[in-house]
Amino acid sequence: MEVHHHSSPAPGGAHTSRKKWTHYFWEFLMLFLAVFCGFLAENQREHMIEHKREKQYIKSLLLDLKADINQLRISQDFRTQRIDLLDTLMKLLKSPRLKENTSAFYFHVLPSQFNRKFVSNNGTLSQLKNAGGLRLIRKSNVVDSILYVDVRTQATVDFENWERDRLNDLSVFDKVVDGAILEENTKYTYPDVAFEYNRPSGNPALLSYDKKDLERLYNRFNLQKRMHSVIISNLHGLKGNITRLIDLLEKEYPLK
Repeated sequence: MEVHHHSSPAPGGAHTSRKKWTHYFWEFLMLFLAVFCGFLAENQREHMIEHKREKQYIKSLLLDLKADINQLRISQDFRTQRIDLLDTLMKLLKSPRLKENTSAFYFHVLPSQFNRKFVSNNGTLSQLKNAGGLRLIRKSNVVDSILYVDVRTQATVDFENWERDRLNDLSVFDKVVDGAILEENTKYTYPDVAFEYNRPSGNPALLSYDKKDLERLYNRFNLQKRMHSVIISNLHGLKGNITRLIDLLEKEYPLK
């Protein structure tokens, strides 16, 4: 006896139908749109974060640049004062009455040898360059201006370093100037490293009045004066470059 198996009808008496291809298409489309919208949202979030970081960098950079302007102004004034001292010393060296004015010579010669080096507040710019932060700045004209100021700043610092190396030899100075006279009239204060220098009484003698020694010392003072003049010009030019960059940043990024 044969037994025939009959398929049971689906619950409710209906037959299961196959899904149409349009159903799978819409499922895929909805999944794609969900992923794509998530990508757009993440991309927008990253863009907003980078834009915020860009503004933070610009704000910090502006503070550094304005501090540099102040440092440049101080350095210019300092070097201008040193030129005045050197002019006085050169006149004294050429004076036939030098021996009667050595007190003035000693009073001016010590401060004339002190210098002031411009130190840029470049912390923010170093971060921008070393950490790839420049890519956050979207405006090419701003990036170009920042890099130009960086180059001009480095050129100024390099020239000051060359000045230091060029004037490192004090042998001519030591042949004429008696260090004991300088020491006798200097009062040191501690723990802060500072000193007070007083004008020597009378007219203490120089170590040498030899014409050649005095001429060599004159030439050294003259070289110092010319170095100061060139660097003052460099500082003035750099101050103009930085001022223009500040104006550009404040125009492109109204942070207030």
